[in-house]
Amino acid sequence: MAKNLFDHIKGVSKDKIKWDKLSAEDQKTWNNFIVSRWFSMEMELVEVINEFQKYSNGILTPKDYYNLLLDALPKTSFFLKYTKKKTKIEIDAEFIEIFRQHFQVGKKLIYEYIVDLVRINPNELVSILESYGTKKEDIEKFKKQMKTIK
Repeated sequence: MAKNLFDHIKGVSKDKIKWDKLSAEDQKTWNNFIVSRWFSMEMELVEVINEFQKYSNGILTPKDYYNLLLDALPKTSFFLKYTKKKTKIEIDAEFIEIFRQHFQVGKKLIYEYIVDLVRINPNELVSILESYGTKKEDIEKFKKQMKTIK
């Protein structure tokens, strides 16, 4: 069975497996971009991986890039926590607009405000809606939507 991404990460860092020791099937599963993306999740490696990645797309072959990482990375295991895109907030546009007016910020920033306030003080958001004359049924609807925010 061919190696997966995490096997390759372990092979190039902790186990220090030479490219020539990989099977042809394993070599085909190597992907410069994906491996670089994962290694860039380690704060200590971000700058180095960023520099290396300039050569990963067409300049260096997968074999050469693998060997570069093999030689450059320390022999250690990494816990690479992948930073994924934040999930979209499912709140009605009318509520978003009220909060934008209240805080006088743009669409992009208001989502951060909402997420933070839901965590810190969700009652403040309800109070804002009440102060703008939002109907009780709509406030109940907002409270249900607020529960989906993590």
